[in-house]
Amino acid sequence: MESIPTKVIRILVGLLLLFGGLNKFFAFAPNPPHNEAATAFMGALAATGYMFPIIAIVEIVAGAAFVVGRFVALAAVVLAPVALNIVLFHAVLDPSGAAPGYFVGAATIYLLAVSLPKYQDMLMPR
Repeated sequence: MESIPTKVIRILVGLLLLFGGLNKFFAFAPNPPHNEAATAFMGALAATGYMFPIIAIVEIVAGAAFVVGRFVALAAVVLAPVALNIVLFHAVLDPSGAAPGYFVGAATIYLLAVSLPKYQDMLMPR
């Protein structure tokens, strides 16, 4: 049985991820201004032509899984590298507006931790 705080965190981070992922495709909300280093990094990601769509798809799929409450453990594992990069982006390149990113990072770690029993077989040395 999932606790109420876990459910609230799961749904909130899911909605935030859905918003961010869909905004990468449809640009319905303006992106916040970034400093020079962060702008250069974002420009490099955009120049690849594939990174933003992949990041957006991961955010949308993980966000939907979190909101619906299905495959949460799997979605948390898939989201972990994206969440780590969101946190590092704000910690290293652009601390302004970091709160949502830090929330995504902390919530991902929390959801990984509460899902730990589901990973036990996978983490056993063979």
